[in-house]
Amino acid sequence: MGDDEINAAREQVITAMERSAAEYGLPRSCGRLYGILYFAEEPLSLDDLADRSGYAKSTVSDITRTLEDLYLVRQMSPPDGTRRSYFEAERDLWYAFQSVAQESGRREVVLMRRALNEAETTLADTDGAETDLERVRDLKTDYEQVSLMLDALSELSPEELIDALSQVADDGLAET
Repeated sequence: MGDDEINAAREQVITAMERSAAEYGLPRSCGRLYGILYFAEEPLSLDDLADRSGYAKSTVSDITRTLEDLYLVRQMSPPDGTRRSYFEAERDLWYAFQSVAQESGRREVVLMRRALNEAETTLADTDGAETDLERVRDLKTDYEQVSLMLDALSELSPEELIDALSQVADDGLAET
């Protein structure tokens, strides 16, 4: 396979990464820069990324910050001792998924548990609030389950999680 075919295949994947980023409400440029870094042989500077993507350096800087927040890119120490920032793609998507789920998911669980506990206390002492109290308690149970799922996500490898889910599915089919 020649360079043209390799570049075409890479571009096909990078284009899919752009569409995937858009599916999650991110700019397509996030997918493009992640793809460029994913296929890069070595960490790239902001200047390198601007050259390869055609985006302004300020845009590249903003996008790399977003990708860092999503654990998809990490900043590296400059190999040449300069003050330039270099970036590398995280190729372990399970790690990135776990990290985002833990960070964002935990914040949401803490926020919601606090609000639900306060609402439950208020509603328990309020006449005519039985329906709302039941709904708050149901939501509280849901968030307890979300917390347990976040624990499982942080502790299990993808293979272990798939095995556990397969076992649950098999057990469910055996009962029917």
